Amino acid sequence: MINPDPIFYAEMDDLIINQLTQQNAQVQRVNLKDISFTVGNEFKFYINNELIDFDAFLAYGYMNPKHFLDYLYINQAVHASGRITLHKPETEHILYNKLLQYINFSKYKIPFPKIGAAFSINSFKSVIQQFDEEAIMKDVHGYSGIGVHLTHCRNNSVEMYSRALWKQEQQISQVYVDDCPGKSVRVLVIGGKAASVAEFKFSKNFRSVGLSEEASVESLMNSEKKNIYCDLAEKACLAIDDNLTVGGVDILDSKRFGLQVLEVNSCPEICDSIDATNLPLLEYFGQAFLKKIKI
Repeated sequence: MINPDPIFYAEMDDLIINQLTQQNAQVQRVNLKDISFTVGNEFKFYINNELIDFDAFLAYGYMNPKHFLDYLYINQAVHASGRITLHKPETEHILYNKLLQYINFSKYKIPFPKIGAAFSINSFKSVIQQFDEEAIMKDVHGYSGIGVHLTHCRNNSVEMYSRALWKQEQQISQVYVDDCPGKSVRVLVIGGKAASVAEFKFSKNFRSVGLSEEASVESLMNSEKKNIYCDLAEKACLAIDDNLTVGGVDILDSKRFGLQVLEVNSCPEICDSIDATNLPLLEYFGQAFLKKIKI
């Protein structure tokens, strides 16, 4: 399915389709607005009101909330019909929610910066007392750095939480790892195995991460810590799904806190890692997805 909101990944649809085609897959491009299905004794899927048969369904990249909800309905139906999807519905649910990711990380002993969650202003005021004056406030549904802010005092954190609550959104507080601002290690995990390691560096000191900040990317494939990064990233993905098709694991390498997993991205930007490492990562991705179909 072509991403209806190609803001961040305008080229990814074509790149993925070309790669799957090169690996002898028959690919049909479809638009979200043309998809429909019926559910009764069996599942029937339609494109422009014409019945179709297929083995797998794939959509890549982030979408606006309404389109993403539509995608989740389709993904759930496709998966329930016994066909292959990029991620299982329960995996999508966790990947889309940072709070659920951290809960799983804690369960499986994956190191991450401590977080605090609350569901009223009074309870949040209590939770934020367990954090330093400087803390991270993070939208649970944010992506690409959107919705991540550094606050300089607890009152600022409470104010930000209150605004989110007013908009019926959920924010969490998180320990600020202050000795590596503006940079993180990105491990691209494909088919459950680490495929590349790179370091992302933002051009500005951390205040509020956003798309306006340009980042440089450098390969860490020859780093002495490559295997350590890879091992942690694979374990982080296993905490979410025992056979994750693709995940971009962001890691902080802190002298004070040690290695800390920030999150697993459900649709990581692959081209930046290709440019940094010169590895055929799109080919690896295509192989991993097609392998699921053939099993």
